[in-house]
Amino acid sequence: MANVKISQLPAKGSNIAATDRVMISEDSGGGVFASKYVLGSEIINVKKNSYSKKHTLVIEDANCFVELNYAVAENLTIPTNASVSFLAGTIIILTQYGDGQVTVTPDAGVTLRSINAKNKTTGKYSVAYLYKRDTNEWYLYGDITS
Repeated sequence: MANVKISQLPAKGSNIAATDRVMISEDSGGGVFASKYVLGSEIINVKKNSYSKKHTLVIEDANCFVELNYAVAENLTIPTNASVSFLAGTIIILTQYGDGQVTVTPDAGVTLRSINAKNKTTGKYSVAYLYKRDTNEWYLYGDITS
């Protein structure tokens, strides 16, 4: 969707796509307006995706709550930007819903940054966050351990 007026937004019950741009005008005074944009991904309610086996992040996980219901310890892989091109600024909320500890593993070429190189959830119901800082660079923070 290109730039649209509020009257052109999808009807209630329809979804705004994550890549849709919604223009917001700021009154700079004297009848001058500065245009700013908000992406659909910034205003959409957080969706939940659930997985019960080893998972590599997909574009549908962007800006979502990802529930990992693993019975045993398992990896969650962060793919390279060439494989899945998440936008910089993407946030993915992770939770260990099952008994299996989640190890966040970057694909070759992806840099994962966290305090003291921690990359695992601490236990059942722990929550961690992935933030895409740059093309192949992610932060992991939250309830994490080594």
